[in-house]
Amino acid sequence: MKVVQVKCPNCEQPIYQKQRDNMFHCKNCGTIHYRDLKGPHSVEYEIADVNPNVRGRQYYIPFWRVYCHFNIRSRDIEGGYVHKLATKIKGGDNGGMLYIFVPASDLEASTFRSMAVNLTVNNPRYNLRRDFSNVERMPTTLTPEEAAEMADFVAVTLEAEKPGKMQYLDYDLKVQETKLIYLPFEQGPNGLQLAV
Repeated sequence: MKVVQVKCPNCEQPIYQKQRDNMFHCKNCGTIHYRDLKGPHSVEYEIADVNPNVRGRQYYIPFWRVYCHFNIRSRDIEGGYVHKLATKIKGGDNGGMLYIFVPASDLEASTFRSMAVNLTVNNPRYNLRRDFSNVERMPTTLTPEEAAEMADFVAVTLEAEKPGKMQYLDYDLKVQETKLIYLPFEQGPNGLQLAV
């Protein structure tokens, strides 16, 4: 096995990280990229600014914001998250464009599901910043391709969140774009809370 220094594909500066993260952040030019067998791939990303009133311990958690065309071919739905989701879709009652938020870090299954559902149904609004301002960021473990596959899982999870109702949904999901979004969270007495 050969070990080599990771360099930024944009400015060629060496990249140093304290933790194992599939996304490499260049502090020199701001480029974020990942590597696979085909080489380095730059990633579009946004960093949400932390609410100035937040005082507790903060973390940036990465999410893939997957912009999708969600086409509902047939359904029998009463309430639930998909009903809520259908009212938010841009394009009409039978489908349109929407953002699905896929957590990109290793999280417990219940936390993953809760964050994915809550952020997809209630897309966060935030101001942007240029850097992480020395706030610890959780490592990214999913590639954009894996996030696109997980978007389908999140869509199904939205329907499965309402127990006790047998509902039918026949849909098609086509990914248009993926973007890495770093959202700030505060560690509080009730766990992690969004801090935008």
